[in-house]
Amino acid sequence: MSPAASSRAADIVLPGTRVTLREQATDALRVTSYSSGTKTYLRRGDGFTRQAAYQEVTVAPKGGKAIAVPTSYRNGHDSVVLLDLATSKATTIRTVKKPLVAHYAHWSRDGRKAVLTVQRKSGSAWVTSGFVIVDASARTAKPAIVAQVDGSARFRWSSDGSDVMAEYRGGTRFYGQDGAVRRTLVKTGRPAGGEDAFTPSGRGLMTWCPSTYTEHVCVWDRASGRLAAKVPGIRPKALWGWWDEKHFIAVIPSGGHYQVVLSTLRGRTTRVLAAFAAADWDAKIYLGYTRR
Repeated sequence: MSPAASSRAADIVLPGTRVTLREQATDALRVTSYSSGTKTYLRRGDGFTRQAAYQEVTVAPKGGKAIAVPTSYRNGHDSVVLLDLATSKATTIRTVKKPLVAHYAHWSRDGRKAVLTVQRKSGSAWVTSGFVIVDASARTAKPAIVAQVDGSARFRWSSDGSDVMAEYRGGTRFYGQDGAVRRTLVKTGRPAGGEDAFTPSGRGLMTWCPSTYTEHVCVWDRASGRLAAKVPGIRPKALWGWWDEKHFIAVIPSGGHYQVVLSTLRGRTTRVLAAFAAADWDAKIYLGYTRR
């Protein structure tokens, strides 16, 4: 089915914001959590509830569970809380020792593991030093300190879930789950934001184009590392993942407001998924889309 509107969209206003979601029952993805400033919300049915104890909540594919990052250390450790969304059972798993922190959680596509970026304080800034992998079944966490990692890197999974990846010196570097370097794609630009930078097939990797390009959004062939597409005519403020093989989710300014849209690889908007005020953007709004 085309991602263009096939039935009347249902409008949902997100609590604590001026964001209006425009959803359809047939959508392959939907917003399952969001953050605005220091506030985090989790979806329950068609409503959202604030999660005061957590600084972020990320729902796994298919929606059965979520991983939450508490707002503070506990017993000298940072941790995550694994949430069973059917039973509301919560399991705390230690990740790293103070003063390190682990956040920006991303699930593997099979929902078995999550990877979080590990950071340390350097002056007034937080810089990346590695990652930690949380095994949802075993209830364990295994950190990996990475040599020569970019200070601004954020780790996510490769499309098949065997490796993790992050920005590296203007390109994309893949690491084994032990932190060892597996492969580097040079001069791709940094991987795009959202829950998954890869197309559903895993063949295409979306990045912010290198600064030498006129275009802002690029797609690279995962196997060969060659450029597959440069998207013309769109200047997104954020990229929030793929909808299908030919459409991605982008945040674009629109007359003093902002819209979350579906864009084609030719830069054409086919649908508006959400709209919000400039004040929401200034508050660092982020909508977490989960594939059903």
